[in-house]
Amino acid sequence: MGITTLVFAAAAALWLLFAFRYPQRASWFLLLWLPVQGWFQLNVFNDSSATVLLYEYQLVTLYGVFMLRALRSAPLFRPPPVLMYAAPFVVWTLLLVPRALAQNGPMLTLLGLRTELLLVPCVWVGYYAFQNRRQLETVATLLMLQMVIIAGVAMSQYAGLASLGGTVFEVPTGYVIAGVLRPPGTFSFAGHFGNYLIFIIPFALGLLGLYVPLWRRVCFAAGIVSGIVSLMVNTQRATIVLLAVMLPLMVMLAGRRQVAMKIAVGICIVLAGAVVGTRVAGESFQIRLVSILPDIRQVVIENPAARMTDALRTPLWGVGLGLASPGAIRLQPAPRAGTTLATRTSVKPSESYMASVVYETGLPGLLLLYLFFGAIMYQTMNAVRACRRTDMGLLAAALFAVQIAILLHSWPYGPLHYPPTRVLFWFWAGVLLALPGLAQPTVQQPIPLRGRGPTRVPQRRLVQSHRAPRAAPRVGVGG
Repeated sequence: MGITTLVFAAAAALWLLFAFRYPQRASWFLLLWLPVQGWFQLNVFNDSSATVLLYEYQLVTLYGVFMLRALRSAPLFRPPPVLMYAAPFVVWTLLLVPRALAQNGPMLTLLGLRTELLLVPCVWVGYYAFQNRRQLETVATLLMLQMVIIAGVAMSQYAGLASLGGTVFEVPTGYVIAGVLRPPGTFSFAGHFGNYLIFIIPFALGLLGLYVPLWRRVCFAAGIVSGIVSLMVNTQRATIVLLAVMLPLMVMLAGRRQVAMKIAVGICIVLAGAVVGTRVAGESFQIRLVSILPDIRQVVIENPAARMTDALRTPLWGVGLGLASPGAIRLQPAPRAGTTLATRTSVKPSESYMASVVYETGLPGLLLLYLFFGAIMYQTMNAVRACRRTDMGLLAAALFAVQIAILLHSWPYGPLHYPPTRVLFWFWAGVLLALPGLAQPTVQQPIPLRGRGPTRVPQRRLVQSHRAPRAAPRVGVGG
C-alpha cells in the first residue's frame, strides 16, 4: 500500500510539472488518455474508480494552470466570451449548496457540484488547445491511429481471442445483451465505447476536408474504417441512429460544392468499413439493427418522458445536489426516523441527463443550463459559417453535428454524465470556437517572454461574439 501511494504521488507531481510547463501538450495527452483509461481501470486498477479521479485531477490541474496564465497575461489567456453565459447556472447551483448540505450531507453535495460544474471550464482548455493547424493535424492523426488499435482490441474481444478471466484484453462479463456480445474495447463499459464513436466517426470524416499530405489522409481513412468496424462490433443502437442524423447534417452545414467529392470519398470509405465489419460481426449487427424500430418509441419517448415527469414532481428548486448524480447510490444517507429518501429509484433520473438536472437543481436550473447550451450552439454555428470558405469547413460541420448529437442523446440517456462524452463535448466546443483562427493564414509577430528573449508566435482571428469574426491578437498557451 505504501508503494502504491508513492507511485500515485510521484505520478501526480510529474503531471503537475508537465501541465505547468506544457499545458497545451497536457490537453492533448488528456484526449489520448480518455479512450484507454477503461483498459487501465479494468486491468491495472481492478475495476476501481481510480481512472475517473485521474482524468479529473488532470482537468483540475489544467484549470489551475490556465487561471495562473490568465492572471499573468489577462488579454492573451482570458476565457472565451461564451463562458459568461454559464454564470447564471453556476450562481444558481451554488445558491443550492446550503440546502443540499443540510439535507444530503457534504459528500453528496460535492458529488453534485462535481457533476454539474466540473466540466464547464473545459471549454476554456479546448479554446487554447491548439496554437496552429499543424498541431491540430498532429493530434488528429494520433487519435486516428489510436482508433485503429482500439478497433483491433474490440475485434479480438468479439472473436473470443481474449479471456473472460482478466487478461490484458479482458472482456468483463455482463455485456451479452439480446444474444449479442458487446465488447468495450479499451473502455470500461460498452456504452462508453459507443458514445466515443458518436464523436470519432464524424470527426474522422471531417478530417478528410483538410489539405494535408497523403500519409495523413491514409491515417484518417484508417480511422474511419476502424470506427465503422468498431460500431458494428459494439452495436450501440443509439450511436447508429444518431449517425444517421449527423451525416446528412454535416453535408448541409458544410455548404460548399467543393466538399462534395470529399464527402463521396468519405462515403466510399464508410462502405469499405461496413464490408469489413460485416465479415467480423456477422449476424450480430443485423440482429441489433432490426431491434431498433420496435424499441425506439419506448427508449426515445416513453422512458425519458417518465423520468422527466417524475423529476418535475420535485420542488421548484429540486431535491438537492448529488441525488441524481452517477455514483450517488454509494453515498446516499440512510433515511431518518419517520422520513423517506427523496430519490425515486423507480425511473432512475440519473439515466437521463436533462431529467437529472431538473431533479437536482429544479426547473430554473434546466432553463439556465439551456441558456448556456444555446449560447454555445449559437457561437459555434458562427464559427461553422466562418470556416465554410476554408478547408476546415467540413471539420467544423462535423464538430457542430457532434454537439447536436450529444445534446439529443442527453434526453433519453446521460452522455454528459460519463467520460468520454462529457469531456469531448465541452473540449471540442472550445476548439470549434477557435477553429476560424486556425483556418486562416497565420501572421508571425514577435512577442517577448520573460527570461527567454523574443519568441515568434502566430496571431489569429477569433470568433468574439455573434457578429462576424474580427481580427484580434491571440497566442496559444505554453509548449
